[in-house]
Amino acid sequence: MAEMHTKIKNKTGLHARPASAFTEFCKGYPNEITLLNGEKEINPKSIISILAGGISKGTELKVVVEGEDAGKVCREIAGFLDGLEG
Repeated sequence: MAEMHTKIKNKTGLHARPASAFTEFCKGYPNEITLLNGEKEINPKSIISILAGGISKGTELKVVVEGEDAGKVCREIAGFLDGLEG
């Protein structure tokens, strides 16, 4: 298992378009991935879960990845979130 913290920098947070792109990105991994927004668990492979997660600019998320190459996958997911613009 690997964990990382990241902060959403995208000015609009994870609204429909970036949430959709992020969901597709996460579906490319066989790992079990969870985002934690405080106590709220978010499944990043579900756009409904992401949109219901209330992820706006400045939200601090904990990325948790289980499975093979968890550290690498965790870094890539955090990197994707850091790189969001819009």
